[in-house]
Amino acid sequence: MDNAVSNDVAGVTLACPVCDDGRPLDVLRRYERIGLAELRYCPRCYGFWVAKDALSHGVADENEGHPALLAAVGPARCKLCFGHIKPDGACAKCGAPPRTLTCPGCSAAMQRDLRGKLWLDTCASCGGCWFDTGELAATYRLVPPQGLAMRKIDEHATDRDLPLWLQAIGILARVFLPLR
Repeated sequence: MDNAVSNDVAGVTLACPVCDDGRPLDVLRRYERIGLAELRYCPRCYGFWVAKDALSHGVADENEGHPALLAAVGPARCKLCFGHIKPDGACAKCGAPPRTLTCPGCSAAMQRDLRGKLWLDTCASCGGCWFDTGELAATYRLVPPQGLAMRKIDEHATDRDLPLWLQAIGILARVFLPLR
């Protein structure tokens, strides 16, 4: 775990509010954009805890390939039976009521707020926010990094998109240098 550093804040260990085992949150190292607060994630469920000002300078540099940042948003599932969650937050399979998360920062009950198309858990007491798996990537439109060569290649280009002199060289090469 090279991205993990001390997960204590003022002597208090921050724990994942989603994982039932109280798993400690790791710090996501950000080299190019350093915010006032650290960005923390759960290495098990890839959820993110964002303190009030942790995203004031962005999420991460464009070459960051951390799997927690690039996880996709999946369908909401019940923690008890793994059934689908209805729009009201209750489980469609077992009928369990919507689950209220406990804030990792101040231990207050978090409320669910609709932001765009996503329901995010926010804390009115400390201003923190919990992003479930993939919600941070969806909110900030993060995409997997590509190498320099992939950024320069147009996958849909055709020979007709090339200059005429380069098209002529391609035709002559095929005539005089046939593939074996």
